[in-house]
Amino acid sequence: MSRKPISAPVKPKGSTSIDEQIQALQRQQDAVLAECRLDLFDRELEELSRKTYKRPLVLFFGRQSFSDNTKYLYLEAVRSLSDCDVVWCTANTALAAQLTAHGLPCLDMTADPVVTTRELLQCSVAVFCENMLSTFQFNPGLAGALAGAQKIQLWHGISVKHLDLMLLPHANPLDTAWRRTIRYAARPDVFLSTSSALDSFWVRAHGGSQLVRAGQPRNAVLFRDPTPLERIGAEVSPSQQAILEAPDRRRVLVAPTWKRGQGLFTSAGAFYQRLAAWARANDTVVFLKAHPFMAAAERPASIPGVFEVLDATVDVYPWLTRFHAMITDYSSIMFDFLLTGCPIFTYEQASPAFAFEPDWSLVPDTPFRYPFDERTLEAVLDTNIATHPLAASQQTMAAQLYETDPRTANEELVRVIVACHMAAVDRPVDVIEMDAEDVALV
Repeated sequence: MSRKPISAPVKPKGSTSIDEQIQALQRQQDAVLAECRLDLFDRELEELSRKTYKRPLVLFFGRQSFSDNTKYLYLEAVRSLSDCDVVWCTANTALAAQLTAHGLPCLDMTADPVVTTRELLQCSVAVFCENMLSTFQFNPGLAGALAGAQKIQLWHGISVKHLDLMLLPHANPLDTAWRRTIRYAARPDVFLSTSSALDSFWVRAHGGSQLVRAGQPRNAVLFRDPTPLERIGAEVSPSQQAILEAPDRRRVLVAPTWKRGQGLFTSAGAFYQRLAAWARANDTVVFLKAHPFMAAAERPASIPGVFEVLDATVDVYPWLTRFHAMITDYSSIMFDFLLTGCPIFTYEQASPAFAFEPDWSLVPDTPFRYPFDERTLEAVLDTNIATHPLAASQQTMAAQLYETDPRTANEELVRVIVACHMAAVDRPVDVIEMDAEDVALV
């Protein structure tokens, strides 16, 4: 008599074996242990840093590319801070090699972790333009090594977004990733604020109580020709450079912002197609400056001589005065572009993203932009790009947002660095003195 083969029992759909459950628990346990090790590393380095005597060493941290506010302040510090070692820190090995080839002091943080940690423990001043957690590639361990240094946060622009601590009403404070991000956002000692109209915003966003009044370092290059060193990181293709330098070409810069994962009309293919068609009809070249967080699917292809795409890593500030207008949604670069005096066009979405941004109440209520939507894009451009009726009002807005001379921002902030260095090095020491009677009692 033949027997039917005995088949394995069929597991209900979605069920897991005991081994799979154990493996899942092991992965969770490993993740928790990894988090604990990082936190312990941070705390141990923090304790050492607060006790370590500081060298006259100023470290600058930027993005993966050579750009933003720290770039320009770093170059000024290299030029003028003769009594301090000034070093650019990066995890981009190619960038480290490029800066070194130009004679600029640089620390490749990936080369030797011992050397990197030692330098961080001894530095007196550290300067940032984004969250420290991003700076350290979301590995918080090294941040503790800067606890004893004076930390200056320049940030990356005036914002109509709610930042960091301002997001508490919308966030889950029990979420580990959120708490860690905010902890490092609030660690700097000194925050740059370009205007008294913005002071409360920076305090609410980062929790700081020590603000310094100066312009944004990157804007100084809008008032003069960039130096050869300032052109590092601003390289474009030869054909794009020819267009940017052509005296008889009208150029428009498009700068979409990061929108917390939500796409807008300004990151849709139809928007770019319409801009390209408008550019052809109006003898204009449109340049798209890709955002560092722009998804690959959102990035359109270039149309040479009509619609040019600049990589997200390109520092556009040495080229900013070459543009005759800007189109954005609510990128902070629009507030820098105010200083050029050229028109600014902003997408007016039907309702704020996440119900709270853009929040135009965060800046003075002075007309400076030309809003458009899906229906009115071309009409708003045609009506205002040449006549620019808000030119005078735009100058008023610029004066409200920049209360000091943008051309002297770097020199003023170098003086702040010197003061911060002295604060880190000249720590008060209490000396307990005992007279003869006290000694006898002992």
